[in-house]
Amino acid sequence: MKPFPAARARKCPAGHAGRSWHLAGYLSVKGVRDIASGLVVFILLAAGKPGLLGGFLLAASIIPVGDAIIVLRGNGPKATVYGVHAATAAVMLAAATFLFV
Repeated sequence: MKPFPAARARKCPAGHAGRSWHLAGYLSVKGVRDIASGLVVFILLAAGKPGLLGGFLLAASIIPVGDAIIVLRGNGPKATVYGVHAATAAVMLAAATFLFV
């Protein structure tokens, strides 16, 4: 994981380590979002309620869709839009479908 190149690839201003408030904000938001999402998934898995987990995945699929839109609007690479974000949304929606069945 390389946070500075990742931030620059997402068109987030990134200075040198410890000198960019924009980067600190980007990393803080990204980290909190990822940790919270992971914790919710583990809690729902532990509860043994597949339908509830499916509902969460369905609702959470808006995250990669939103990320794809952000990258598109920022003139980011189309490979990232479709290969990463759209693919992630598709997998989440497929998993949600199987968990509902």
